Amino acid sequence: MYTVTCPQSGMSTVVACACEQVGHDAAAAGAHHERCQLNNLTSNLACPPEAGCCQEPHDHEATANACPGGHGDCPVPDACALHEAAKAHHTAMAAAHERHVAAGGSWQHAAMLLEEPPRSCPGGHCHVDLKDCTVCHPVIITAGVGTAVLRPVAT
Repeated sequence: MYTVTCPQSGMSTVVACACEQVGHDAAAAGAHHERCQLNNLTSNLACPPEAGCCQEPHDHEATANACPGGHGDCPVPDACALHEAAKAHHTAMAAAHERHVAAGGSWQHAAMLLEEPPRSCPGGHCHVDLKDCTVCHPVIITAGVGTAVLRPVAT
C-alpha cells in the first residue's frame, strides 16, 4: 500500500495493488494489469483546479519521466515545499542521532555525514512553474509498512 501526496495542493490518496483480486500475477507478467491502481500511480490523485496543479488529461508519469531535469533556480526558494521537507528530514535525522549517541550508541550514522541544508531552496529540481520542466504533477510517494518485498536473486 502506498500514499500518494501532492505537496502543492495537500491532496492525498492511498493506493494498493488489486491484481490478485482479478487473478492477475503481476510478478509473473512483469507489470500490473490495466485496471490496477499501481499501473499508473499518479493518476489516482486528483487536485482541485484552484490548487494550481496540472489539470491536463495526459499521462503524468510518462511526462515526468521525459523531463530533462537539471533545472536552475527554484521559483519559490523561501516557500519550497520540497526543500522544507528536506530540512525537516535532516532535523529529524539529527535528533534521532543525538538520541542514539545519548543512549550509548557508538557507531556512526548517516546523520553525522549530512550537512545541514541551506535556509533557502538551492533549486535544481523539477517544479510546475519552470518553463523547461515537463513535470506537471509532482507527488510524494510513501510506502506503507510491509509494502516493499525483497526477493532473493535467482542463481
